[in-house]
Amino acid sequence: MASTLSILATFTIIRSTFNDFIPKEVRGYLWSFIRRFSSEFTLVIEESHDGSSNHIFQATMEYLGSHVLSASAAEGSPKRLTVGKSEKVRKFTFGLDRHSEIVDIFHGVPLKWKYNANVNTNTNNQHTSESRWYELSFQKNHVEMVKSKYIPHIINTAKKLKDRNRMVKFHTVRRERWNSSAVNLDHPMTFDTLALDGDLKKTIMEDLDSFINGKEYYKKIGKVWKRGYLLYGPPGTGKSSLIAAMANHLNFDIYNLNLSAVNSDSSLEYLLLHVSNRSILVIEDIDCTVKLQNRDAGDPTASYPHVQVTLSGLLNAIDGLLSCCGDKRIIVFTTNYKDKIDPALLRAGRMDKHICLSYSTASTFKQLAANYLGISNHNLFSRIEKIIEEINVSPAEVAGELMKSQDPNTCLEGLIELLESKASEATSKPEGGEGSNNTKQENGCKSKRSNTTTSDSPNHNAITFLTVGPDPMTVREYTVKAELAPILKAVLLKHGDIVTDFSLNSTQCRSSLLEIACGIIQKVQAAKLEDLTEPELRSMLASVSDLESLKLRVSWLRKRLDQIIEALQLVKQCSALEEDKRKVVQEIEEMQKELGSCRMETLEKEKKTLRIQEMEAVIGTISESISSNEARLSCFYERSLVDGLLCL
Repeated sequence: MASTLSILATFTIIRSTFNDFIPKEVRGYLWSFIRRFSSEFTLVIEESHDGSSNHIFQATMEYLGSHVLSASAAEGSPKRLTVGKSEKVRKFTFGLDRHSEIVDIFHGVPLKWKYNANVNTNTNNQHTSESRWYELSFQKNHVEMVKSKYIPHIINTAKKLKDRNRMVKFHTVRRERWNSSAVNLDHPMTFDTLALDGDLKKTIMEDLDSFINGKEYYKKIGKVWKRGYLLYGPPGTGKSSLIAAMANHLNFDIYNLNLSAVNSDSSLEYLLLHVSNRSILVIEDIDCTVKLQNRDAGDPTASYPHVQVTLSGLLNAIDGLLSCCGDKRIIVFTTNYKDKIDPALLRAGRMDKHICLSYSTASTFKQLAANYLGISNHNLFSRIEKIIEEINVSPAEVAGELMKSQDPNTCLEGLIELLESKASEATSKPEGGEGSNNTKQENGCKSKRSNTTTSDSPNHNAITFLTVGPDPMTVREYTVKAELAPILKAVLLKHGDIVTDFSLNSTQCRSSLLEIACGIIQKVQAAKLEDLTEPELRSMLASVSDLESLKLRVSWLRKRLDQIIEALQLVKQCSALEEDKRKVVQEIEEMQKELGSCRMETLEKEKKTLRIQEMEAVIGTISESISSNEARLSCFYERSLVDGLLCL
């Protein structure tokens, strides 16, 4: 023990003597000479570069900050870390203390980081500034890997971490400009707590994730990286809550644009030019903030003479050249009355996804009960579910009752009173009268089942009962057209009585609904895939959705129509890919002709040859995509489009 201490003391004295008597410049020369024989290479990343902030330094700080805490328990890891938090971020940020080191493993290669900081003083020993830098040390044979892979990995990871940790901001308009003092959006709503039917929630989340990861795809197809959503339905059905959940899911800022506070198209253009990337632009109640209704309804500005924002100005702002000034943006329109909005605002490219948020269902009630009361089952659930499917009550009204007490029995009994009161009001009003349930349905969605459609689907009214034509035939107790009788018989054999849950007992009404379903099947059965159009199929799909809202068991038919629409979209993709392939082949042929020219220099020929090889690889990729799509389409070409749906 004594000998060990003696050696340490001797080493300390030698080191101190070396630093005291050998000038700094000589020491530096000696160290540089020694490093010539070392296999280690060091990169220095300073805080500033060429007189401005060094982007790589900031990225390194963010990147290492996410590693230091998890690595602090490892042997040889730093024992001193820094921690902090600003109002702009959600979580604590950690970092290395000065002169601390940490080892990062990338692709199995150890990479040693060291953080340094020196205080700069003037001749009077006054603090003037601080110099900060990172040193990255590794074996010389990994230089290329660090340059081409590791540093880009640091920058990309740091960007993702920064985006994930930043606070969501809420921006509003003040005097036709975005308010400079944006507030933190601390809205607690997430998709975990949002009460939506499970399939709809999953569809929305998948669509958002596809958009956020679709930069290269949008670039490939030549479209601006933006997405439009129309949220429509009765008041209190969760449109604002869905927007907050979207913002929290993506960590996007919200820009809330009230069009009635904008006096001209030029002001609107200015506002949209100053919307940041990674943001959601929200225009709520677009049907009533300004007179941007269907132009077929008459003079669009007669009732709002002071408003100068025009429909044309709004269209150009969200989908014209102005929309190219920025990317990774989402536009959301909300309305209680979709049919009052001009169709030009709703087409594909402006509103890509139409999401209907309708009245409460048994599913949404259970989610609300779990969120507010912490229960998944109760003896009053069956009674509530039975009533809630028969009347129109918004999720906001249900939530209001569930918030009145922390006692589940009290809340559920109060909710039953509300539902029974609404049911009594509904039955006391004449059918089709003002405020009736039918009117409410038309003002919102066409059915209580929340759903999404793409923007090119046409508007549909409620189902009209059909009159049975000449030469009717009876299948069981139902009377339909003779030409539809074999189809109805096959449906009943395969799926049973699909109208058994229909609330009306009239055989004539039930027969009319069955005739609608059989008519759709007849059209699909008689057609080939190439004979059908997407608008035609979406019209059928809307009719099937209406049948489902009347409790007909036709989900099997809806799924098949969805599959056929998807197949049509694959056909379009194949056509587009074939056209791309043709253009690439044509370009290769032209380049090969140029290569045959004796005038071309050797270097240029090499470049052309390399380019041809790259394009041939692209052709291979396109051909694989076409083959994959054709394989998926083969079943639609080889068999009937209703194969497996009927018991023939």
